[in-house]
Parts: sequence; structure tokens; C-alpha cells
Amino acid sequence: MMTTAARSPRVAVVGAAGWAGSRHARAFAKVGADVTYLVEKDERAASLARELGAQMVPGITELPSDDLDLVVVALPTTLQPAICADLLNRGFRVLTEKPVAADADGAAIMAAASGVNLRLMVGYTLHQHPAVPLLSRWVKDNDVIAVNVRSVAHKENIDSWRADPKEGGVAVVNGIHAIELVSSWFEGDPKVVSASASSNLYGSAVPEHVVSTLEFPSGVVFSLQSYWSPWQEPQGLNQGDWSLSIDVLATGGRMVWSNDSLHVWDRDGGHQQKHFAPSDLFLRQAEAALRFCRGDTPPVTFAQALRATEIADAVRIAAASAAGEVPAS
Repeated sequence: MMTTAARSPRVAVVGAAGWAGSRHARAFAKVGADVTYLVEKDERAASLARELGAQMVPGITELPSDDLDLVVVALPTTLQPAICADLLNRGFRVLTEKPVAADADGAAIMAAASGVNLRLMVGYTLHQHPAVPLLSRWVKDNDVIAVNVRSVAHKENIDSWRADPKEGGVAVVNGIHAIELVSSWFEGDPKVVSASASSNLYGSAVPEHVVSTLEFPSGVVFSLQSYWSPWQEPQGLNQGDWSLSIDVLATGGRMVWSNDSLHVWDRDGGHQQKHFAPSDLFLRQAEAALRFCRGDTPPVTFAQALRATEIADAVRIAAASAAGEVPAS
């Protein structure tokens, strides 16, 4: 399934009717791919199919393995491992929404799939932001003491699949973006020093607000606050739906990334700042995925994504244990 110069890359989207699936489909069309199939069990994606000139099919068994360059999977976290494993075992190249699984059991399904380390790209969109290469380089060049993250996703309600305890709550669905990025900077498995969770904002059956402190073997302390918010914040990623700040403290200075701004302070008090125009991270990710189709290494591999899932799982279990609850399995 290699893309030839004679035609545009051919892409299928599984779960195209959802918020993420529709964003993926339109992004690939915008960067020049031919979105040929939308996989949905009902007519919810019919208007999108007409818009993109795509064919709707009810399941992945209808996808031709010899005529697609990439299959995008954008489903609830608990459904993705089995779907992605099936596609990989059939020889497809796959881009899956983050995370690879809600817990270790789901990750094991993916780990056993054929070609998981070669033909799978995991969609952590933070890597597509132009601030990230600068931040990552600064972290590498400095003696980091601590990283503090605040990740807030705007949601009017917590319902549908997000309210399913098996999905893991906000740390697995949203906070894992920051967990994956921060863990990519440091070696070794961090220990969970503390964790707490609350469901008082919406009253759902899942953790809606999570605070956790972790420590990497090098001594770097990672503090995370992640929650869904009923209030729209004035600035943010994904067209204002997601407000993110990452504050990195080092012996030689401090760097703060907040949405589309980057600030750096030297030890002597010098200050530099850089502002970025708002960008569509799905569009940037689609461009990276097409390079992946041509043989490039994906920004986030299965191994890297698996590590993030294991850390998020540990945070979830620690928070549930602190509250005297039995974690969902």
C-alpha cells in the first residue's frame, strides 16, 4: 500500500461522525488526500461523505486492503485497540487517536498486532505545535528541576463515551496529552507520589478533575492538573476548546508554554518571548501522517504512546485508591 505519484494518497476514516473523526476527515481532504471511505454504522456521516465525495461503509471489513494508504481510527478509547489491531493484522498503515488504550489490558491487544512498531502512528497533536520543538530542545539543554502542567478542556456536558468509567476519565482522555509529551523528555518510569480525583463539576461516574504529582528517576518532579471545564476560556488550542500551560523550571532558567505563547527567563533575569499564530493541529497532523505514509517515522510511535498509557493508568489507579474506590478494569 505505497502511495504513487500518479494519484493522491487514499485515506479512510473510522468513526467519521464524531468530533475528532470529522476533523481528521476534513484535514486530510484539505492537505490533498483523497478521503475515499468513511466508516459508520448509521447515516450520521452521510452529509460529510457527500461533502468530501467519500463512500460510506458500515465496518472495517469493507475497506480494501490493496487500495488505501492510511486508515484513521477515531473512536472511544476502549474500542480502538481491537479495531486498530485488526487493521494492522490486515496490513494497513494506521493513524489512531490518542491514547492507544484506556488501560494495560487494551494496550496488550495493540502490542500483539502485526507491524505495530512500523505501521502505527498515534495521534498526539501537541507534537504538531510549532512551540514544541523549541520547548523540547530547551528541556534537553537544561538541568530541569520540575514541570508543572495545567490542561483544561471545555465540555458543556460529560456524557456519552466520556462518562463511561472504562474510558478512564479526564487523565486518560485529556491529561494524557501532557503525560505523553513530558514523559518523552525524561528516561525511566516515574513513580506516582500523590494523586486525587473529583467528579463534582458535572457529577458523572468518572474522574472529571485530577491532580497528581510524579517523580522521574532523575529527580524531576512532574505536577499535573487536568480537568474538564463547563466554562469557555478566552484563549486556547483547538479553536479555544483546550487551554494548556506547561511551566518548566531549571537551574539555569524557566520556560513557560501557554497555548500560543512561549516565554523564557534566564537566571540573570533576561526575558524572551515568542508568539505563534493559532494553527489547526489536525491539519498539521494530517501533513505529518502523509509523510508517515511515505516512510517517515511517526512523531509518536506505539512504544512512546504505550509508556504514556501506563503512566496515566498508574495515576488513575492511585487517585481511585486515595479515594477508597476500586479502579475500573
